[in-house]
Amino acid sequence: MDSIQVMVNRLKDIRWDAHKEAREKSFSRAALMKEYMRRCALWLDAYGDTRYWPFFDLAAIVAPGVRAAPAVVAELEEFIEGSTTMWLAAEPSVAMVEWAAVRDASGPDLRPLPDPFEPLVRLYERGGPFSFANGFADFGAVMVPLRDWRAYLSPTPVVELEDDALDALDERGWAEFRALADRGGPSQG
Repeated sequence: MDSIQVMVNRLKDIRWDAHKEAREKSFSRAALMKEYMRRCALWLDAYGDTRYWPFFDLAAIVAPGVRAAPAVVAELEEFIEGSTTMWLAAEPSVAMVEWAAVRDASGPDLRPLPDPFEPLVRLYERGGPFSFANGFADFGAVMVPLRDWRAYLSPTPVVELEDDALDALDERGWAEFRALADRGGPSQG
């Protein structure tokens, strides 16, 4: 199976309405967002800037002549729009499919940088939706600031992408969250 179809299948398998799971995995999803932005920053540093940060069509920057079949893109957009109310799910999903087309193409000679979209698809696979508010990506218990892409430029990964590492991150995050809440005592309402 080619990379395009693998990515389309992964995106169609996402539970876009998994709000409870998304909340339970807030800490790992926030770390995956940071890792996505770090990886995209590496690609932008190597290939050029974008006006649309943090979700943009990296394939159009790296290999503008390589595109996924329009019918595949249209089918995916229709599926995503029918699966979630998240206003910004279709655009990044299409960007992932366009990137898969670049990976499948024999022409572009890509620099040896980490896959930019794997952290984002893992983020979606761990609970689907998130929202934006006041310059932050909001994951319920954790918010990630959306700064200029250059602020995320780093050779050091933010997080490992394996489930065990991500699950451990969530366990630690919630333990720290509960400890902090316990130290603050009951809320005064």
